[in-house]
Amino acid sequence: MAISSKKPVEGDETVHHITPSKKRKKKKGPADMQIQMTPMIDVTFQLLLFFIMTFEFRESEGMIPGTLPSKGSIAQQVRDELPPDPITIKVIPSANRLSASYELTGVGVAITSVKELGALLVARQEQIGSKEVPIMIFPNQDVPWGFVVEAFNQAKKANFTKIGFAQQIM
Repeated sequence: MAISSKKPVEGDETVHHITPSKKRKKKKGPADMQIQMTPMIDVTFQLLLFFIMTFEFRESEGMIPGTLPSKGSIAQQVRDELPPDPITIKVIPSANRLSASYELTGVGVAITSVKELGALLVARQEQIGSKEVPIMIFPNQDVPWGFVVEAFNQAKKANFTKIGFAQQIM
């Protein structure tokens, strides 16, 4: 009788017992594998219940009734006024980019001094009589940022409150 080998040896009449659980383990194949559907069905019903319980019925936005103010109201009077035309400042660098010139709306000559730009803005603000006129600064692509900041500072010194920057459209 050979102990180390599981091969039958001639003349060995020993009966080997195989338990039913070992027999079942050997017979496993693709037919025995099944997907557990119960947890998937539970989750599906929980999601369905969640969406049913949290759903809110609302009117469509296009159907919400609304009223406009009457013609004599204060809101209508404010809307009748046109916004003032913005004052534009174009910042153009010199060839060596060590200085810049400024072009102001309504002034036909290029302004080479920042102080001159400030004086013209103060005069324009006094002429218009409103701090609410927008000022748009259009810096050229290759202008050093310091010259743009100087134009902004001059507009602030002239007491304008609406100052913005924009890119020139070529």
